[in-house]
Parts: sequence; C-alpha cells; structure tokens
Amino acid sequence: MEWQQNQFDWNHARAFMIVADEGSLSAAGRVMGVSQPTLGRQISLFEAKLNLVLFERVGRGLELTQAGLRLYEHVKQMSYAADQFSLVALGQSNDLQGTVGLSLSQLDAFFKFPELWPKFQEIAPKIRIDLDVNNQISDLKRRQSDIAIRYKRPEEADLIIKKLGEERVFLYGHKNYVASFEDKQPHEINNLRILGFDQTDQLKDYFASFGMTIKEEQIVFLTHSQLVQWQLLKQGNALALLPDHIAARDPNLVPAFSSLCTPMSFDIWLVCHGELHTNPRVRLVFDFLVDHFMASSAN
Repeated sequence: MEWQQNQFDWNHARAFMIVADEGSLSAAGRVMGVSQPTLGRQISLFEAKLNLVLFERVGRGLELTQAGLRLYEHVKQMSYAADQFSLVALGQSNDLQGTVGLSLSQLDAFFKFPELWPKFQEIAPKIRIDLDVNNQISDLKRRQSDIAIRYKRPEEADLIIKKLGEERVFLYGHKNYVASFEDKQPHEINNLRILGFDQTDQLKDYFASFGMTIKEEQIVFLTHSQLVQWQLLKQGNALALLPDHIAARDPNLVPAFSSLCTPMSFDIWLVCHGELHTNPRVRLVFDFLVDHFMASSAN
C-alpha cells in the first residue's frame, strides 16, 4: 500500500458517522463536545477531500445522500474495529493502577455506592473510579464505561454479565396521603397526583395489568431525575415509583394500592465487555461489586 497517498482523516470520518447517527450538527456537536461551526467545517473538509456531497438538509435536520449512505456502512465497520482494538489493548494491561469507568443509575450512585467507596479504597488505593451517573444505558463497546449496573438483561453476546439480585419497585407516598385513598381505585381519586418519567406508558400498563386505569391528568410531574422525585415524594402530596430498600429509609413512606396490586420486580445485572474483563483492574472492580452488591441484596 502507498501509505503516503493514504491521507484519510479518521477524525473527520468519525464526525461524519456521528452526524449521520444524530441527524443534525447541533446534536452531534453535543455528543462530541465541539461547537456546531467547528463540526460543520470538519464535514465540509471531509466532503471536499472525497469530492462528494454526503448530506442534504431536510427541515432542520440532515439526511445522508446516496453516496453518504454507501460510505456510512464502511465507517461504522471502521468504528467497530477501532472499538475492538481499544478493548483488546486494554484487556492486555497488567497494570493495577489507573482508571476504571463505572456507570450507575442515580439511585444506586446516591444510596448504594458511597458506603462501598471506603471499602474499595482499602483494597485498591491506586485505582481511580470514573463514575458516570446516568439512568440511560451506557455503550460499553464504545468505552462510555468499563462496567455498568443495568436493570434489564443485556442481549449482546460479547458481554460478561452477572446477576446481582432483584429489586422490587412500588408506588410510594406519605402515609397520611396514602391513607386518604382507603381502598379506592386510581380513577376514583380526585386528588391523585403521580410523579412520572417522560414515558408514562409504563405506569398505565402497570395498572392495566391489574384491571385498573389512571388518567393522563393524574400524572402531574415528569422528570428523569429519580432524586428529584424522591425529594418531591417526601413533601407528602404525590406518589412516585421507588425501590423498597430506599422507601424503607423513611418510616413516613408507605406503598399505595398495596391491597390491589403487587410490586414490579427487576433483575439487577452487572455488565462489562469480555475483553475488558481480562484487565486486572477492571476485573478487580467487577468482582468487588459482585461481592458487595450481592451481600447488600441478601440483607
């Protein structure tokens, strides 16, 4: 191969791929941490280098041209190969010093992880944890994290998974607020107020499975922040989904509609990529979390 003639710029190709995935320069810029004008110049340079038009503007977004579509599949393959290269390289490291990325939900990061941190420092003082607090599923293949705790069993074949236990989730509220409902069904309660997430179908489907309905207007507040929901719940005038072990910390919180329905149950999974698990420091963190989360679930 004539390497001096191969002036392919992977950074521009990566920018092209992310713009295609996100559908706009602004959204891709947020993902990459660069400004929209900077990203626009990278795309223009890439198109000029290839002598191709890769995107066409449709409304406020961008869509791939036919040429862009053909190149996109190759760039995705290159991205996957680059990810695999990084994973395999890290997996060969024998260094117990360094950083391990860990992705936890807001509630796990706030209620479970802090009490584990001093114990972990005792056994691995030279490993730094890069904690990603996020309720969205992190992409382990793209190294958004090395290890993650998830509440849905992963389907990817090349991931190492370990079941840590189960978590029961129920609608909770202040005991005085819940007592005012007696044995009424949700649609019969005029002052019922529920705190939800952006997607309210989960709650509707949950009640429907017990032959009950909730009205759209009864879901009065939407937020992805579970910590905000937890604080609002303690004000005493609404209900929210909460794991049993967190509700148990406040004696004023009790389950609502406990005589009419049962809690939701979610399996807890610890996940890391197979190549990363051959890295000693990643394996140490993984095994530590298995031991301590399973011990916590058993109590």
